[in-house]
Amino acid sequence: MDKVLIIISDNNKGKYIAKGYSNAFRELNYFVYEKKIYDLKEEEIKKINPDIVFIFWTDMSQKEILINIFKDYEGEILHFAELKNDIPKEFIHSKNIYTKDSKTKKHVLLPAINIKDYKTIFNGFKYNITFSGNPAYEVREKLLSKIIMNFGTINIFCRSFDFYKSLEEIQKNNYLEDYFVQLYQNSYKGYVENQKELAQIYNSTKINIDMENENKKDINYRFLEITASGGFIISPDNDYFESGYEYENYKTADELIDKINFYLKNINIAQNIAEKGRKATIGNHNCREKLKSILKVVYGKDISDR
Repeated sequence: MDKVLIIISDNNKGKYIAKGYSNAFRELNYFVYEKKIYDLKEEEIKKINPDIVFIFWTDMSQKEILINIFKDYEGEILHFAELKNDIPKEFIHSKNIYTKDSKTKKHVLLPAINIKDYKTIFNGFKYNITFSGNPAYEVREKLLSKIIMNFGTINIFCRSFDFYKSLEEIQKNNYLEDYFVQLYQNSYKGYVENQKELAQIYNSTKINIDMENENKKDINYRFLEITASGGFIISPDNDYFESGYEYENYKTADELIDKINFYLKNINIAQNIAEKGRKATIGNHNCREKLKSILKVVYGKDISDR
């Protein structure tokens, strides 16, 4: 039985994805060890002697740990990131594998999700509009301000540091008048780390809003969290889901406001789209199937369940 070492990032998203792939390796009958990035010890790694080391989204500050421990390692290193620049140049060698996406031709690992973590039952709507993520980017601050001015208090879930940083910048740049600043403050609902709780929030929200801080067409992990939970999402465009069928997209702030208005008045249409998005995520973006495609790149052939 091949042995796999899964390195768990101290970043939540990286941790969720790594653990999802850890479960997928087990389902494919690999023997899996999990180690947190800061708990790695060279002597222990040599004792385990893994056939595959799997790393996702390692922080640049941790590169020296990886370089020192794996400089003489001769097995397969599967080191993935959302952007190629996230991977230290010193760590790139012939064993680094990227999957090549047929649509974008990029050698990247698109996020995949452990769908079991986000399985939830719909028990009615609790929220109208939800944004989950770091709001402290200029484009997000402007969009959230416009949403607040049009719809009043919404629901923002994020770390308190990030929220109050965004609040400070919104006030500094006069994106909102005092009355709406208070509505923005009232929108903060705290930070949720537990995946089951996140799934319930997404599932019980009429409209989940996704916002990117860069203009790109790759799906992000939050998109998959929302769709896997059966939540309806309005998001910037991406190349992997069909807009108007599995999710809804927007290109401008005015278009976003118009579509929020439309779907709040036509919630049955939104629910129908959300269900199609859930099925697409479960079928095409689960860790098990994505791992099979990765291992096909590594070994040059399809693998069956072992």
